[in-house]
Amino acid sequence: MKYALLGSLMACVLLAGLCGAAAAAEKKFNHFSIDLPAKCSATEKESIVTVSCGQDSFFSIGIFTKAENGNLTPKQFAEKQSARLKGTAPSKADDGGGWTFQAMSGRVMTHADVSTEGDLTLLFISDVSDADWPDALQKAYDSLRGADDRADALIQKSLFERE
Repeated sequence: MKYALLGSLMACVLLAGLCGAAAAAEKKFNHFSIDLPAKCSATEKESIVTVSCGQDSFFSIGIFTKAENGNLTPKQFAEKQSARLKGTAPSKADDGGGWTFQAMSGRVMTHADVSTEGDLTLLFISDVSDADWPDALQKAYDSLRGADDRADALIQKSLFERE
């Protein structure tokens, strides 16, 4: 009986340790935060954060105020980002609420969306095969939230209302 109790206790300790290792860590950036699972990494370059959980699965996000994006219109911002990424010419998004373009990232075709709300502009880039994202990347995506109500409204409108 003593060994059975000890074995159960050890199993609980091991499970708690595994759950703790798989927990996500909150990462805060300029206008948003994300819960980053242990299997994922986030790198920031020019205020754009790229989250990856494997070689070809990723998304990138950046939120900019009008002053931070150089007072560009949404179309001009999309053109600038497309030129930076050597992408296609931006076109009006199907929902009419922003701009979209495609570009290559290494060997992976990406899709980019630019949307605005008030004086905030959001750039979101993902691999075209985002339907096949690993669970960890999907969990990171689902955890995106704005640093304030304005940024959160933009994230919700741009990334989650279409689903």
